[in-house]
Amino acid sequence: MIFQAGLYIRLSKEDKNESIKNQKNLLIKYANDLNYQIIDTYIDDGYTGTNFNRPAFQRLIQDIKANKINTVIVKDLSRLGRDYIKTGELVEHFFPINNIRFIAITDNIDTYYDNSNNDIAPFKAILNDMYAKDLSKKIRTAIKTMQINGLWTGGCLPLGYQKDPKHKNKITINTYEAQIVKRIFNIFTSKQSLKDTKNYLNSCNIPTFSKIRLNKNTKWSTISIKKILTNAIYIGDLIQNKHQRLSYKYRKIINNPQENWIITKHNHPAIISPKTFAKTQTLLLTPKKKESPRLLDGLLYCKECNHHLGIRKKNKQGYSYLCCNYYRANYKKKLCTAHAFNYETLETDIINIIKKHLNKNIIIDNNLINSIIEKITISQNKEVTIFFKFKNITK
Repeated sequence: MIFQAGLYIRLSKEDKNESIKNQKNLLIKYANDLNYQIIDTYIDDGYTGTNFNRPAFQRLIQDIKANKINTVIVKDLSRLGRDYIKTGELVEHFFPINNIRFIAITDNIDTYYDNSNNDIAPFKAILNDMYAKDLSKKIRTAIKTMQINGLWTGGCLPLGYQKDPKHKNKITINTYEAQIVKRIFNIFTSKQSLKDTKNYLNSCNIPTFSKIRLNKNTKWSTISIKKILTNAIYIGDLIQNKHQRLSYKYRKIINNPQENWIITKHNHPAIISPKTFAKTQTLLLTPKKKESPRLLDGLLYCKECNHHLGIRKKNKQGYSYLCCNYYRANYKKKLCTAHAFNYETLETDIINIIKKHLNKNIIIDNNLINSIIEKITISQNKEVTIFFKFKNITK
């Protein structure tokens, strides 16, 4: 039988005494000594063993399913993975079903032969899992200690700050970016509107975070501006431990309750004064005046799909327009059409129709209301609301 081998190599960030080169040399020598045909080498550099969505590992799985290889060789069982459930599923289920010979050199595991070393593979997988759990706990403890001491443990710092060249966990001001941050706060406190602030920044071609850091041509959005305006890092306070991974096996991020946040006051140089920051938060929390409701709000329906027609705000031409809400929510699926038309014109026409039917001497009854509703295709369950609108119009 010709053994067509796939050499799998994995190195995590915590494997200080390992190297890709050493693993590769070991696997190649082993395969050559036994005259195995090396089909491909699969390398995942910087990936933890509890994560099985590694690119090279997934490519290995696909090649197994495509019958390109019939042998998988690793240095030891931990290189395959450190989750004992998933590792056991591979060794005990996936590999046998796909007729794969699995070899872990230093663990003396070779599924081609029936030996005692293969029998203890599940126990080795459990030990590897326990190692990953213990290592994760130690890393989390170390990170938490750093956070309590006011050291930055995250990745990229927000606009306006950079890592201290002498100490990667300390924060210093980036003078150029800090001027942009100050400008954003000043514009917002002046205009008191996220939308107006956004429009001003974009019209002045003020570079965004992505433009400065990643050289991507992006525009300011109200979300990105609000994120800056609400970040207490700009008054010198460092807030960390707001999020954490679900567990050492899963990369899903969950939010921590506020009482578990680690807050260090006056931790680093401030860009914004506490007074300006407090004023900004007050403005952001102040309810904005809502536009007066339109006469036909909530009363118009699309004839095609029977969903609401929404009234959109005034456009550049100075008038509002109607559009089918169902179409707007599903425009890619083309479940309806826009039906976009001038709202002011429709409202004027409807008011004229109503005035023709109503005057101070006419008693308004349900039959009359229903006939008007039928003419302007309004829902029957809006009669009371419509009645009061009619009264306002006649006055």
